[in-house]
Amino acid sequence: MKRIAYILGILAITASSCAKLDETPYTFISPEIFYKTRNDAIAAVTAAYSSVRNNGFVARNYAILGEITTDNMFPLPNNADRIQLDNYVHNSQNVILRETWQTFYQGIHNCNFVIDYVPKINMDETLRARLVGEAKFLRAFYYFHLTRLFGDLPLMVTATASLDKLTYPKRDPRAKVYEQIILDLKDAEEVLPISYTGADQGRATKGAAKAFLASAYLTTKQYQLAYDKAAEVMAPSMGYGLWDNYADVFDIKNEFGKEAIFDAQFMSGPNNQGGNLIAFFAQENNSVGGRGFGSFQPTQELYDAFNPADKRREVFFTKGTDNKYYCNKWIDADAKTENQSDNNYPLMRYADVVLIAAEAYNEVHVPVNDNAAYKAVNSIRKRAGLPDFQNLSQAQLRDSIFQERRLELCFEGHRWFDLVRTDKLVSTLTAKGTTNIKAFHVLFPVPQFEIDLNPNLKPQNTGYDPN
Repeated sequence: MKRIAYILGILAITASSCAKLDETPYTFISPEIFYKTRNDAIAAVTAAYSSVRNNGFVARNYAILGEITTDNMFPLPNNADRIQLDNYVHNSQNVILRETWQTFYQGIHNCNFVIDYVPKINMDETLRARLVGEAKFLRAFYYFHLTRLFGDLPLMVTATASLDKLTYPKRDPRAKVYEQIILDLKDAEEVLPISYTGADQGRATKGAAKAFLASAYLTTKQYQLAYDKAAEVMAPSMGYGLWDNYADVFDIKNEFGKEAIFDAQFMSGPNNQGGNLIAFFAQENNSVGGRGFGSFQPTQELYDAFNPADKRREVFFTKGTDNKYYCNKWIDADAKTENQSDNNYPLMRYADVVLIAAEAYNEVHVPVNDNAAYKAVNSIRKRAGLPDFQNLSQAQLRDSIFQERRLELCFEGHRWFDLVRTDKLVSTLTAKGTTNIKAFHVLFPVPQFEIDLNPNLKPQNTGYDPN
């Protein structure tokens, strides 16, 4: 796609997220003309969501960057970019990194148009506030992923309304990016509803804003704030909870159920909106989704990390005809052809929030049996059929909660971020045989394609090829 991802907002104006753009602007629709009606506002917000599911083909980049770069998974050796990331020999030419940068900055610009122009539309005030709140949530979501991956970023919070106002921004400090993420999420939680019905299911909710705010606080080591916000999500009035059986967590009929907070959404049918991640996780040449690809394979070490009595192991894994284990979290028996899976990919689910609460509480309180940290993590273990943690030191409970995150959330794109924020990435992967990893790998390189378009993105992140 030929575009300057962080400066062209034209797709937001036309409410389209996947059209290929020539670098020459033949036409330009003024946002003052486009943003006139309630339907225009809804269309613009719908476009802002598109980057959530377009992060790589069928959202596969979440799993690639969050899992294949760790001790949880490894790729089939048929894709150079994935192999680079798995072996920590990636550079600024990596296509997966470029896709993620461009897709999320496109989403940010779609959000900026909504935030700048929808408030000017004469329409129902409650709906208007909600739509702007959704856009602020999404902008925070995109920036939260980008700054954890790439560090300092161009912080763009206004729409580019005409081609003569295009700019080439410098990178802002990560601390400033986090300030904006937290501000957007705080604004969003004030105006978003607790839930939706019908076709609106899956939109950003008050609970989603609070959950990502808790995650942002945890990542920035603001532990009391992280616990307090996670506790708000866990309040009975929010309507969330743990399914009793793990199979129910990932059952398609429950994809908007009590454990779902925010997903990359897919819908089977004739409109090419279905997913295909189940084929990437399945054994190669398996009949799932038409044909399994075998692209994302669990490590044997991850499988062995589960206690044999752990109910999750039977649900999360399946053994292939090659006697190897494959991810079994997402199944769609009706997906007979490629891109027809109805499975959503969870980006935040309730179990994650429970574990955030456990970790954050433990960081600010000396463990006492049955305190809030124990109650939270033990609720996860109880569902897994495992005994409660008890009588642990703060350090022991910290390590135990961290291990529960690995087991509970495996394959869901969290592992790399967890290893980085806890300063465990290099030591963990080195101990497990990743010989090329270095301290600078806690960030990925800014895509060279973007630096060529905008030299103001220099300098490149430490350790990577100079530009």
